[in-house]
Amino acid sequence: MNVSFWDPLQWVCPDSPFPSPPMPRATLEAARGGTAAVTVLCDGLRKGSAIAWRLKPSFPLELFRLHSVPVEANTGPLGFTEKPGERNPHVFRRSPFRVYDAMEPVPRSHAVNAEREVYRLHISIPPNERPGMRSFALSLLHQGESYNLSLSLRVDSAFVPPAGRKSWPVTNWFSTINMAERHGLRPWSEAHWSMMEQYARLMAHGRQNTFWFTFHDMFDLRKGILVLRRDRLRRYVRLFTQAGLYYIEGGHFGRRSTSEWVCPTFSVSLTGRRATTAEGHRDIAAAARQLMEEIRVNRWMDRYVQHVADEPIPENATDYRLFVGMVRKYMPGIPIVDAVLDPSLPGTVNIWCPQAHHYEQHREQFEAERDHGDRIWFYTCCFPGGAWLNRLLDMELLRPVFLGWAAARYRLDGFLHWGLNHYQKNQNPFEQSVVPNWGGGSNALPAGDTHVVYPGSDRPWSSLRFEAQREGLEDLELLRILQQEKPRLADAIVRSVVQGFDRYTKETAVWRQARRRLWKAISALK
Repeated sequence: MNVSFWDPLQWVCPDSPFPSPPMPRATLEAARGGTAAVTVLCDGLRKGSAIAWRLKPSFPLELFRLHSVPVEANTGPLGFTEKPGERNPHVFRRSPFRVYDAMEPVPRSHAVNAEREVYRLHISIPPNERPGMRSFALSLLHQGESYNLSLSLRVDSAFVPPAGRKSWPVTNWFSTINMAERHGLRPWSEAHWSMMEQYARLMAHGRQNTFWFTFHDMFDLRKGILVLRRDRLRRYVRLFTQAGLYYIEGGHFGRRSTSEWVCPTFSVSLTGRRATTAEGHRDIAAAARQLMEEIRVNRWMDRYVQHVADEPIPENATDYRLFVGMVRKYMPGIPIVDAVLDPSLPGTVNIWCPQAHHYEQHREQFEAERDHGDRIWFYTCCFPGGAWLNRLLDMELLRPVFLGWAAARYRLDGFLHWGLNHYQKNQNPFEQSVVPNWGGGSNALPAGDTHVVYPGSDRPWSSLRFEAQREGLEDLELLRILQQEKPRLADAIVRSVVQGFDRYTKETAVWRQARRRLWKAISALK
């Protein structure tokens, strides 16, 4: 048996060479309230036999076995996947290949699946833990053989505030139906509710504090009238609130009337009626009034935001403005948030949410709207590609980390991604990462865009990308504190690693040095 530590922010592939010489020692660092992580490679194992892990002295430890997934095509230089004649130089490896991303929670003693296994260890740092160095002996027992590793942990005095009401807004849109069907459960059964709770807790672990609901899940169409499932919505909000999420994100009232991207009109999602007609107005009024009643009765006013329609563009700007006005009429005081690609829609939304590269390219125009009191989130999806920050499977693991740092760089107000678990029909995320776009053609969704968690046998599994983004969001919470007290120092620390969404270091050592400076600065505030 051969065993070696591996940097948790460096990808491992099934054909990655085993470190020579092996690394039997590792030093981890974490702030209080954070999580320290390390990867362990094991070669020469016997499939089907047991392996046992021991950590002395005892400390909160979680063990995950990593599973590889495919990258069938590389992300394009702008977005989607590479088309004929395109080549994106900003990927860590050329496709096709497999890479370890999915994280299966395993007990400390379990059966081996293959000759090579890759593991990730998490050490959670209690908020009240005493700062300082810790030394551990990590032992692996397999086939009568024992392999010993040396693990050091430095706990910093800085404290990462928990995710929730006061943390920076983060939302990953999710599919409740996939939470049922991918685990063999009947939708909205008690077993489904229990599984949904596990997903909610995983989201909260990743510092997500905002959760959406869709009209499909929460409304019935009875004799052509939209009727809110009030009891379901209340239970749903209670479940996510108890899991640690706080802000409620009302799903889209409507969508484009046709599948064409430049379609000039929008229609109500569940009825199909044109939003800006008398019939569509009736649907909007019925749904909005019922939602507003629930918001008031349950005192959700301070935690509720509402979508209208996704990604409006100049070709449908007129219809979008009318649509938003109709929603505002029946939901006064509720902030409107949408993924707005074009900065030429002033006065429509309260929370702008451009793609990362669109914000960078039109920064002055978006910031002008913030000067009027609006907020600015940002999002990533099948765009941007190339050198831009995103969390796709052929990008360095530092990029998800730096989503939080870029948010600090520009003092942005939130993050959105559409794909927590939006596996497409017939897509097995363990065997297919690139899927066709809904509109067809050559615009395939790049590897990992549809999801950042995986459907395990009895629970959702996290991913290395999800954990990397969590680390960056932990950093962001401390950067926000430092920006309030010492803005120049905070900006200097951020700029030492991230200068923009497409300008950043690729050296993990440089980021870790910046993070130590951040921790030291936070500790000095006391």
